[in-house]
Amino acid sequence: MVPETLSRPAWPGTAARAEGRTLRFGHMGCHAVVPGNTIASIEHAATLGVDVVEFDVLPCPDGRLRLAHDPGDLAARPDAPTYDEALDRLREPDLAHLGINVDAKVPGCEERIATPLRDRRMTDRVIVSAMEVPTLRELRRIDPGVRLGRSIPRVSRDWYANPWTRVPTIGMILAARRYLPPLMVRELRAGRIDAVMAHWSLVTPTTVRRITAHGELYVWTVDDADQAAAIAALGVTGITSNDPRLLRW
Repeated sequence: MVPETLSRPAWPGTAARAEGRTLRFGHMGCHAVVPGNTIASIEHAATLGVDVVEFDVLPCPDGRLRLAHDPGDLAARPDAPTYDEALDRLREPDLAHLGINVDAKVPGCEERIATPLRDRRMTDRVIVSAMEVPTLRELRRIDPGVRLGRSIPRVSRDWYANPWTRVPTIGMILAARRYLPPLMVRELRAGRIDAVMAHWSLVTPTTVRRITAHGELYVWTVDDADQAAAIAALGVTGITSNDPRLLRW
């Protein structure tokens, strides 16, 4: 058991939602400024004034979790920081004020995500997000105290960014705007999740009103200052950016 040596803040989204503030999330630390999913990127994100640092975790063949966005990233960086190393760094006084968003990329790592948080008494400042429903269900079973966010839509890449797939993607987005918010509200009301992590294309005033009436709403990944300001004005709980300098509030 790791002894508790620091007095840690609660998850910042709780106060932000109550006060109508919009949190600033640094994606993979601050990936546009310092290569992401590294300790250096997390450290630099803190100097840019983020409220929350997000990073991804993937399992290695040796069973440990490392900070990596996808299998290709993990293969290219076999010495990527371990999950334990990142948590230990985030316990140090200069980073202890930050909220933490752990993005679980694949199922099967739930115990390895929850146990280090519990052992370090860091659960109160963390939200674990995932696109995979089984991951969220298992985390809730293992530790009901772990705050959970469901990432929508369930995709493996940003199809909107590719001009060849943009038109059909727009059709899927319009459909998702209709059916996903009621589904997410049911999940929130049932206590299966605490927050929704939505791609920016799904965010409308109606979606914001419906979801924030029952939980927190975080938007990913916004890399345009004007777009970020417009989304923040809708009343979302937080916005994630690769470049937190664009989140100007």
